[in-house]
Amino acid sequence: MDRAAQQSGLNRSEVVQFSIITAVSLLAFALHQVQASSVLVFAVSGIAVAGMAHILGVATEQAGEAAGPRISALLNATFGNAAELIIVVLAIRQGGELIDVARYSIIGSVLGNVLLILGASLLVSGLRHGRQSFSAVVNGVNATMLLLATVALALPTLFAFLIPRGGDGTVGVSHGVAIVMAVLYGAYLIHAFRSPEESAASEGNAHWSPRLSLIMLILSAIVTGFLAEFLVSAIEPTIASTGISPVFIGLIIVPLVGNVAEHFAAVKIAAKGDLDFAMSIAFNSALQVALAVTAVAVLAGFLFGNELTLSFGAFEVAVLVSASLLAAFIAINGHATWLEGLELIGVYVIAALTFWYL
Repeated sequence: MDRAAQQSGLNRSEVVQFSIITAVSLLAFALHQVQASSVLVFAVSGIAVAGMAHILGVATEQAGEAAGPRISALLNATFGNAAELIIVVLAIRQGGELIDVARYSIIGSVLGNVLLILGASLLVSGLRHGRQSFSAVVNGVNATMLLLATVALALPTLFAFLIPRGGDGTVGVSHGVAIVMAVLYGAYLIHAFRSPEESAASEGNAHWSPRLSLIMLILSAIVTGFLAEFLVSAIEPTIASTGISPVFIGLIIVPLVGNVAEHFAAVKIAAKGDLDFAMSIAFNSALQVALAVTAVAVLAGFLFGNELTLSFGAFEVAVLVSASLLAAFIAINGHATWLEGLELIGVYVIAALTFWYL
């Protein structure tokens, strides 16, 4: 088996990891088929989706190894968010309380990236390498773009608050914001690809062939789609039986399940000392959700007849703005310590606690 694994490009650790993830995925399928407890299906499917997101992340890392840090970061962000995007679209299609799950997962994912993933990267990097320096130019641009996206997400909420009976106005504003978000993301990609690289990519770490990377990307994406279907179908029964609010599931649980690939990739890269690359993954993922996933979610709501407005709670928007400002202050500073990373993680834990009791 080891010889076959080496020939296929998988090392021993990956064979073990992928075997466990496959077993959990099969268990989720079996539980769904026999109509087991919704809470059990939700939990096992969530773990399986997180595992598949990890495989997506590894395959993306192997595929982008020689592409340079910026393109690799974009690839990690794109495929790392695939699981969450699938969950969001399926939740919108089903409608009902799941519209809130889809809506709040947008904010939750941004918070997870700029507080949890960025914080964990700074923490690990600082503990292993001491005070770290990074490009304030590149990360400053990313942070500025994130602040602009945060403002765009906050405006529909402000509109709904000032005009509580705005009705179709809120829907129209959300559609307009989604279109602008899509355009801004396209402009961001053009800027990213035309700008010179600020750091060198690591070399010699790719042990998968391009063909194997492509096969693993396709297979894991397909399996993630099925598992996400099981997960989404179990959300409403889980809410009914446990009392967990759809807002908390959207803000905390769905982003944690969907963003595990970025967690592993960013923290692993930060541990090697490449903080610029790790921060790019966190910011790129947050921007992709705030800009691209938002646009896709609003479009999906329009197509499925379950309109998704970008009107959030005032408290959630306040936390989002605060988190973006904190990340921006760190990004433009050009250097950071492990303490700043721990502080970002602490803010995330406090936010999750308040969302639980909200």
